[in-house]
Amino acid sequence: MPDSLADSFYRKPIATTETLYEIKKSRFYVSITPLSTVAAARACIQQAKNTTPSANHHCSAFITGSPLAEKGFGYSDDGEPSGTAGKPMFNVLQGNNVGEACVIVTRFFGGIKLGTGGLVRAYSTSVKEAIAQAQFEEVHPRCQIKIEYPYTLSAIVDSILHNSKVTLIDSQYSDRVLLHISLPANETDALLTALQERSSGKADVTKL
Repeated sequence: MPDSLADSFYRKPIATTETLYEIKKSRFYVSITPLSTVAAARACIQQAKNTTPSANHHCSAFITGSPLAEKGFGYSDDGEPSGTAGKPMFNVLQGNNVGEACVIVTRFFGGIKLGTGGLVRAYSTSVKEAIAQAQFEEVHPRCQIKIEYPYTLSAIVDSILHNSKVTLIDSQYSDRVLLHISLPANETDALLTALQERSSGKADVTKL
């Protein structure tokens, strides 16, 4: 996996994928669903519980953004022994560079206990097999910044932005110009340096 958000991209599922993994008469129904908010993940998990109330467990893990982000994720063992389901499932998502996704494993117990090690392997393997069958698209993180500068510097700033992969979000013009833009995260530092140097420090830049 990449070392930081700035130089990373991750994989997002294109659509919901459902698979079945069986071991020792236990059935593990896996679904991987694309989503980007914690609320959507919780709703997805609740829907699974409502759809199959007879299942023994509905274990889950979700990452709503980059797998390297320090927030926007969660996991649950849903009654399985602590640490045997949710966290291993989360580790598989993160280890496969998957983000903006919720994975749910709905288990129907087959009467043969798997033990803690067996459960970890079962939940991990079921998610790995589902990921192998799912389709993904690459997501390249972007950064948003605001630039404020005197109107007299417009030609300089325009020339810098013209050579970058910038998307304009908003703009305001008076004696000073305020631009709200987004660009690939791995290009942000170079752009900020160029703006500061070529504007002689007269451009005020704020990372959002």
